[in-house]
Amino acid sequence: KLLIRLIFDGCLRVSEAITIRPQDFVQTPDGWQIRVFGKGKKRSVVAISTSLVAQLQAYAYRKQIVHDARMFPVNRTRVHQIMQKAFDDSGLSKPDHVGAVHVLRHSGALERLRRTGNPKAVQDQLRHNSAQMTIRYMKTLSHQESMKIQQGIDLQW
Repeated sequence: KLLIRLIFDGCLRVSEAITIRPQDFVQTPDGWQIRVFGKGKKRSVVAISTSLVAQLQAYAYRKQIVHDARMFPVNRTRVHQIMQKAFDDSGLSKPDHVGAVHVLRHSGALERLRRTGNPKAVQDQLRHNSAQMTIRYMKTLSHQESMKIQQGIDLQW
């Protein structure tokens, strides 16, 4: 459950999420970050919710996870199996052309865009080199918001 929340909240790739260690959490004056070892073997940081950090730290304490040990000692295949089972059990279907785990990254990005309205901030969170990669999320959100606006109109027939 915490792994799924971590992937969604941080808009992480599965390979990034399974390598998180307690020492990777960094508190700043503005909130929390996680240091990740990302795509292309690049080190970077992403924002994460304060409430989730508290849950992850409590988990690490309960499980006696040492400072430099992985929080979730599973491999990518196992995470994919867990997510596929969750989709199957829930009866939900994932979008075409998106992996069962990667859909969490996309959904987290949409939620961050919805709450911030800031595509550049979401681009930085996702660690996209190009704004074009992030614009895809904005198209989905723009359509949803457009429909909501249009449904609020009553032409008073």
